[in-house]
Amino acid sequence: MKPEASTSPAARSAGGFIRRRWWMVIPLGALILLAALHGYGQYLAAPHPERFDPGVVTQGPVLDALQQRPPAVAYRSDFQLQRHGATCGPASLRNVLASLGRPPAGERAVFGDDTSGWWRARLLGMTLDELAALAEATGIGRVRVWRDPDPVAWRALLASLDTPGRRLIVNFDRAPLHGVAIGHFSPVAGYDPVGDRVLLLDVTPGFGAQLIPSERLRAAINTRDPVSGRQRGALQIDAAAPPP
Repeated sequence: MKPEASTSPAARSAGGFIRRRWWMVIPLGALILLAALHGYGQYLAAPHPERFDPGVVTQGPVLDALQQRPPAVAYRSDFQLQRHGATCGPASLRNVLASLGRPPAGERAVFGDDTSGWWRARLLGMTLDELAALAEATGIGRVRVWRDPDPVAWRALLASLDTPGRRLIVNFDRAPLHGVAIGHFSPVAGYDPVGDRVLLLDVTPGFGAQLIPSERLRAAINTRDPVSGRQRGALQIDAAAPPP
């Protein structure tokens, strides 16, 4: 005959104490893990100039001159940086809309009533196709996704940025440009055909406007997004004429 398990008050109290301790430890461990992931994400998102590719330029006369041209000037009066670690895509689209004279109040407003979509983007980021769908949902105009453009098509696309109403958002891996492997979105606002360099308006705080060799940027967009399993690329937006 098996002995009965102890059901004394002391034993019950000890068991309850252990269970309470476990219920305290699990949420605490989750909070510590989230804090560690947030800190690591902040580290990856922060600029580390010592790791930048030598071709990335953050000051100089060519950079200044490109910022005076119409494509860049359109962004100047109302350019907002991303407010959360994973919202570079919505922030980029918000700035494109603002540059076209249709400014949402902020990156959250781009989603309209889609609260769940906003929270997914805020916590997990977005893929190129998801951002393209969001851009189309705004009704801004024609949206085209570019993947793996050859050098000729890429330079032709960059040279076309002076076309009225045309905007370009690039989705790239920072590793070839900034030395940290993390996906990112930002608008492109100009092209220097003489030096074959691109004006990138980075939406992450601390990076600012940059001149980047077009081939280095093409290499950065021709990378695989581990979330979608597809190539990153670029989003071309051609705004429809506003109603009279």
